[in-house]
Amino acid sequence: MSKKLSLGVERKFFLIGTTFFWLSLYIYLPILSPYVKHLTGSLALVGTVVGSYGFAQLLFRFPVGIWSDNKGKRKPFVISGFALALVSCIGMALSPNAWFLILSRWTSGIAASMWVVFSVFYSSYFREDQTARAMSQITFCIGIAQMLGTYSGGKIADAYGWLMPFYAGAGLAVLGALFMLPISDQASENPVAFSWHKLLALVSRRRLLAVSIITALSQFAVFATTFGFLPIYITDSAYIGASESQLGTLMAAMLLCQTISMRLTGSFVAPRIGYRATVGIAYTAMAVVSIITPYIPSFRLLFLVQVLGALGRGLAYPLLMGLAIQGIPKEEKATAMGFFQAVYAIGMFGGPFSAGFIGRAFGLRFVFIYSGIVYIIATILGVLILPKRKNVDG
Repeated sequence: MSKKLSLGVERKFFLIGTTFFWLSLYIYLPILSPYVKHLTGSLALVGTVVGSYGFAQLLFRFPVGIWSDNKGKRKPFVISGFALALVSCIGMALSPNAWFLILSRWTSGIAASMWVVFSVFYSSYFREDQTARAMSQITFCIGIAQMLGTYSGGKIADAYGWLMPFYAGAGLAVLGALFMLPISDQASENPVAFSWHKLLALVSRRRLLAVSIITALSQFAVFATTFGFLPIYITDSAYIGASESQLGTLMAAMLLCQTISMRLTGSFVAPRIGYRATVGIAYTAMAVVSIITPYIPSFRLLFLVQVLGALGRGLAYPLLMGLAIQGIPKEEKATAMGFFQAVYAIGMFGGPFSAGFIGRAFGLRFVFIYSGIVYIIATILGVLILPKRKNVDG
């Protein structure tokens, strides 16, 4: 029988595996929307392909959380995430048309739905009062993966063609699974069989509802622009006309700044100025960046504005994620996290899907103005609803 890993080693393996997981989902993202546009010539289909990722998460994240709590197990869900990521990458590489791309991207959304269990699994290594610290560490891994993936994805596409980032994602999924296999399952001693009454009581918690809705609005805007139509705006010769390599460099720089602010928000920013002010600053910055983006004439200026805006975006997510499960009983955390992530997946789907039709009807520039308005609504709700400090009841 193999020797059990120490707690410190398990944490490290988990974080490394998590980084590979998100690398496999993000390495092809810089070229995904331009690639779909190249294949189909349709902004509406671009929005549908990008949005199918969020739609799958909308449907699966909450059931995954309930199922995990019901079984009292975490590891099988984590491993299945890597398997689904592998299948989705191979599917997108071999897709003969846009509809097969939609199905493959949908599969990647199911893979990302396992993030519900990833985050709760990792939080089990920490005390209840260290939830924000746990979320800060694991979301830092997402930021690192997004940064490395988007930078290298653009370079790989430039050097080896459109399909190679998808094959690279498949290999990264396999590597990540290898780091997770030796980790022991954090099984619950008291698996929970939820009744509708218990579910309703959980999801009607004021704080859980508030942070879920606010995060959904922010995801709506970011998936419409940063992970949706910003790459097209940057690479289209009618607007900026940058190369795929320049796009990858910009995305990597944005994600680096976002990652830095993610790491700082829980330990430095929010404790000093409070939750409400932190979220207000973050989304105000993103609203301004989104609205002025279509009026920026050069790549250099666009680079500067987007990088500065990314510093703001990274402040809010770990904070809201920690609030979603703070004070929730251990055996119900995956369900609460599943609800939180399912609600914000509405934004991940609705943002690019609606933006595709808006772009077709009114032009690509209006997509950014539309997203800026959504950020403004998220800012107002955050200021009105969120607690000033963390020591509040849910």
